[in-house]
Amino acid sequence: MKLPIPVSFKRDRVPGLNGLVGALVGPLIVAVAVCFVAWLVYASFPSMQIIVLLFGINLVMVVGYQLFVGSTGIVSFGHVAFMALGAYAGGISAMTVTEKSIFLPELPGILANLELPILPAMAFGGLVAALAALIVAVPLMRLSGAAASIATLGLLVITNNVLNQATSLTHAPQSIYGIPEVTTLTWVLVAVFAAVLISALYKWSPAGLRSRAVRDDEMAAEASGVHMLAARVWPFVLSAFLTGVGGALYAMLLTAFSPQSFYVPQIVVILAMAIIGGINSISGGLVGALLITLLNEVMRRVESGSSLFGAHLTAPTGISAAVLGVALILMLRWRSEGLFGSFELQVGNDRRKKPDRPQDSGLVKAPSTPAIESQK
Repeated sequence: MKLPIPVSFKRDRVPGLNGLVGALVGPLIVAVAVCFVAWLVYASFPSMQIIVLLFGINLVMVVGYQLFVGSTGIVSFGHVAFMALGAYAGGISAMTVTEKSIFLPELPGILANLELPILPAMAFGGLVAALAALIVAVPLMRLSGAAASIATLGLLVITNNVLNQATSLTHAPQSIYGIPEVTTLTWVLVAVFAAVLISALYKWSPAGLRSRAVRDDEMAAEASGVHMLAARVWPFVLSAFLTGVGGALYAMLLTAFSPQSFYVPQIVVILAMAIIGGINSISGGLVGALLITLLNEVMRRVESGSSLFGAHLTAPTGISAAVLGVALILMLRWRSEGLFGSFELQVGNDRRKKPDRPQDSGLVKAPSTPAIESQK
């Protein structure tokens, strides 16, 4: 059966003008499919609603993470730091003035009197994370390869220690309380679609092309006039913004958390989702998040001794982490680029004009020889 609108998976390349809309719509279609599955589970199983909301927040996190890693080729171990900043900034800004006076009596005056609805609170969390990323981007993004990855891990350690010591702002190392529980499925889905659209717009923009040029060959890109630092800084900042938005949603879902809620275990899950799906593909990141969430939920039920598909299975506590590790090893061994690799779903035909060949005009071009070329 032939579809009225062509749908295909294409490699990580710049579409022509006619294919740009289809390249933007493709990841959104994957997002609709994944979110439809989440909505069905949310509506059918009330006991799974929290898991579905956490899954949606992970979608935002994975898309934000993929925007940076897929554009620059730098594997970040510190993106959870931006999630933490977004969670504290968004959560505190959403608290009522009365609750702040009770739980955070030493807050500075501006924050103590700030009370925002959920949408501005999400944006505020994202902006704080983006500002922090902009401050640290210049020294970090001058590094490449393993050095850059280790430096991002250092950023996570530093952020965690600062949050643990900033008692007047975070009530750390104790948990912060009083954050309103306003995260709903609607707001999570809005954030997911916004994150996918922003990531796709950047990916197919000239700035995204320059970032991937530096990723593929730094020396050749710089020789072509691409500024290496700018090509890395902007995806880093934009990725931090999306991650901060995810953190704000996370804060307004849990309503209570501590700095230890944003540490190495969180980044392992996000990294696994991106690697399984395809670290260079928005569509792959979405599918990878779905697969890892299903795997974690199945293993959680096995650990708790719940029945699974009519069978009663039991396993030692912690087996889910072991299974996730095995899945990562197998994926990296047999398909290191992930399930999707660099492929993105695209809708419609990419009708770029192809250069005419000599035989198309009825003329046959004589083969050139070195002697002839030297006389020209």
